[in-house]
Amino acid sequence: MRNAHIRFSAFFVGLFALALFALPPAAHAQWRASIGAQSKDMGKQALAFLPNEIWIHAGDSITWTFQSDEIHTLTFLTVGQPLPFNFAAGCPGFASSPAVFDGSACVTTPPMVKGQAFTVSFPKAGSFKFECLVHLVMSGTVHVLDMSQPLPHSQKFYDAQAAKQRTALLTDIDQKMKMDASSGDDGMSVNVFPRTAHVTAGVGEINATPGGYQTASEVRFINGNLTIHVGETVEWSNHDPLEPHTITFGFGDTDPADTFDPTPNVTIDADGALHAIITLPTDKVSSGFLEPPLEDEPGIPQNPIVNPDNPATNVSNVALSNPTRFRATFTHAGVYNYKCVLHDNIGMVGKVIVEP
Repeated sequence: MRNAHIRFSAFFVGLFALALFALPPAAHAQWRASIGAQSKDMGKQALAFLPNEIWIHAGDSITWTFQSDEIHTLTFLTVGQPLPFNFAAGCPGFASSPAVFDGSACVTTPPMVKGQAFTVSFPKAGSFKFECLVHLVMSGTVHVLDMSQPLPHSQKFYDAQAAKQRTALLTDIDQKMKMDASSGDDGMSVNVFPRTAHVTAGVGEINATPGGYQTASEVRFINGNLTIHVGETVEWSNHDPLEPHTITFGFGDTDPADTFDPTPNVTIDADGALHAIITLPTDKVSSGFLEPPLEDEPGIPQNPIVNPDNPATNVSNVALSNPTRFRATFTHAGVYNYKCVLHDNIGMVGKVIVEP
């Protein structure tokens, strides 16, 4: 009997072991996050990953859903890899969803907009930075832990964090600056030329969490529709710390072949501001990118502003700098429509009515 009992017990132990081997591997978790957010009229843009810090286990994946009509990329570069100059070329090239990132090769989406999604799985433990190649101050971190380590948060927590950050960004744009700008003077207009009207070309603020940077942007021309008289000048200035804008006349539904640089009929004033003389509503004039210089870094050549030493038009000189102001003097009566070529699709347009 004793031997039979031992054989019987051994039989069930063997069955139990076989059952363990036959069990499927533990399912890896699928997490959710979002990229970008906007107001109903698309004028306020949250340039942010929401949330921008997530803890997961090795083998898990995250699906990011794009929530804005402003383009963004989801990009994981390798450690030490230079940031690509051209987001349209990828890092280089673009990945397909679902993608895998383990730190050995870069992964990036193409520029994507509202309604699109991209999934990345993470087979290897480590902390990985991700960013948007279109907006340089927009980043986050994924902490990938070994399966033996507990996770600090649930999907419910991340959903709540995303909602909180979204609300904060879309409401945290300097209201005083907007009020001053809507009255025609943001307190920083220069008035180098007599009878100069002023338009604020975008307002923004940079926020940060321990996971990375986020930016809130008002993607509108504030006081952008105005009436002046022949011979008067309008000055546009960009107050956004990150988002570039253009002041573009006469191109209609098309864009300049080169959106980055000013058109050849734009000159440079003594204080470094760009300036154009516009005669007719059909004149094709564009400021190129208006944006503040990037922050200087130790050991890297200083990022210049426009060099006023040569007031003549010099596209190569302007291309190496970051003008923040553009002026236009109007010599004839008419209705002059203009736009930002980067954001006219989300409503960043304006009008100058020139009366005799």
